[in-house]
Order: sequence, then C-alpha cells, then structure tokens
Amino acid sequence: MSRIFLSYRRDDSAGFAGRLSDALEVHFGAGAVFRDVDDIKPGEDFVKAIQAHLRNVGVVLVMIGPYWLANVGGQNRLDDPDDFVRQEIEAALASDKPVIPLLVGGAVMPGEASLPESISGLARKQAVMLSDGNWRGDLDKLVVSLRAVLPDTNSFKSGRRKLILGLAGSGAGLILLALGILNWRRPAPLEPAPKPVIDINGRWVAHVKYDWGDEYDEVFEFKTLAGRLHGSATYLKGRLIIEQAKLEGEWLSFITRSEEMLGSDNPNKVVTHRYTGHVQEDEIQFTLENTGGYSIHPPLEFNARRVRQ
Repeated sequence: MSRIFLSYRRDDSAGFAGRLSDALEVHFGAGAVFRDVDDIKPGEDFVKAIQAHLRNVGVVLVMIGPYWLANVGGQNRLDDPDDFVRQEIEAALASDKPVIPLLVGGAVMPGEASLPESISGLARKQAVMLSDGNWRGDLDKLVVSLRAVLPDTNSFKSGRRKLILGLAGSGAGLILLALGILNWRRPAPLEPAPKPVIDINGRWVAHVKYDWGDEYDEVFEFKTLAGRLHGSATYLKGRLIIEQAKLEGEWLSFITRSEEMLGSDNPNKVVTHRYTGHVQEDEIQFTLENTGGYSIHPPLEFNARRVRQ
C-alpha cells in the first residue's frame, strides 16, 4: 500500500519525480509512492481515485518545478478549477494530511497571492529543496522528515516483542530458551547481491527535436576518472563540458551551461541545462530542463543510444 502521495506535473518535473520515487522506495519499500502516471488505471475516475489514495497515505509531497505555476505562454495554470494539480492539492489540504512542497530545477516557492484561495494554504507550508548539486544530502534530509510524520508500520511487531518480554518476566523463560535455540540453529540470512554498476563510458547519440522546431543529433561523451564522471554534451551542436555529474544506480544527472543573447544592446545571460536520465544498457531516457536566459522552454524528453565501436 502506498504511504507517500507525490503530486507533480509531467511537463514540469517528470524526470525529478521518477528519480525521487525510485529513491524513496529504496527507503520505504516497493510501492510506497503513489504517482498518477503509474497507479491510476485507464478509465478510472481521476478525482475519486485521488481521494481514495489520499485516505490511505500518510504524507503528501507537492513537487514544484520552473513551469509548475505558469505555462510557456505565461498563464497561471492553477486558475483553472479543472487543473489536476490544483485538484490534488485541494484534496490534500482538505484531508489534513501533512503536505510538504518540494522545489526542483531552481524553482522558488510561490506566494499566497499567486495561488487560488482554495490552495493558498500551500504557501504557508515549509518547503524542501532538492538540488542536483546536493541531491543525496537533500534526499537524506527529506527521508528524515518523512520518517517523523509517517505512521510506524512496525508497531505491530513492536507490540509482539513487548508481549514476549512480558511473558518472560512472568515465568516463561523456557519459551525464550527454545526460541533462542531455534535462532542459533537457523542459518544467517544471505546478504542481497549488490546491484551491478552500469558502465556509461563512451559515446551516446540522441536525435533531439526542440520545441521551436529545430532538430539536431546531439552527442554525449562520458568517461570515469578517479571515481568521478567527466565528459561533454552538445546543445544545438555546440560542445559543452558537463558539471556536477552523478550516477546513482540507474539515474544519471548533470548540468551544462551556455549563454543566450538578445540583440546587441542586451548583455548575454547564462542558461543552465539540467539533464536527468534513466540509464539502461544501451539507452538513456533523458529529461532536459533549461533555466535562466531570455526565453522559456518546457522540459524536453528524448532518448540517447550508445554508439558501439
């Protein structure tokens, strides 16, 4: 049963949501995180499904990225009463469950004036930032916060242990002795085999169609040196050095930087390109998010394939 409800926009933070969901299920167990993309069946009533899952979870996470509030045209998405994120937050606040905003991709917490009255209470919630540069540290802090608010699933086991100790104090020592003998004879559990490290060294190529219509074959080159990941990635065919590169299990993240100009009278602005990738043997499913600069672009999804020598 899901214990954590994750609200997000697919065109705003899908890469971050998938990465976070996988990480949280390592800590809280498989199936611990509810996401609509995975858990609502085709044809199922969206509002009823959301309300049903909210009754069962212990906490609600609201992931906020650069395009969570306004779309590319600058319109406030939350002004629409049928907006699914607005409906999720309305139901979450009405349920009195703990609600934690998560800021990703350089997003900032919106103020009450930017939110509809029905969800203005979200602006008063303490937000948690999840950054590429300190993903593991930020995740650890979030896990600590979640353990503090989630119900203890081990309370039944704890109660059984207390009962056994109580019986021992009242003269049931023989039972404990027998249990001790059985445990002594039982072989130690096998340690789970470590997950194999995915080798991404080498060249990868992706055919990328950008939202303004241009198409390019972008090239990614990775090399591990002294335990650290280095390399380059092209953006609009321009070769850029990757920074803050991390490979954690099946998830790859890094950034590159370029400059954008607008006429000759305006200064150049630095654009940060944030890549999040789900790595398989010969394919990386990338989500690209751009922040900074003069123009606004929605997150872009594409697949890169390994080039075999």
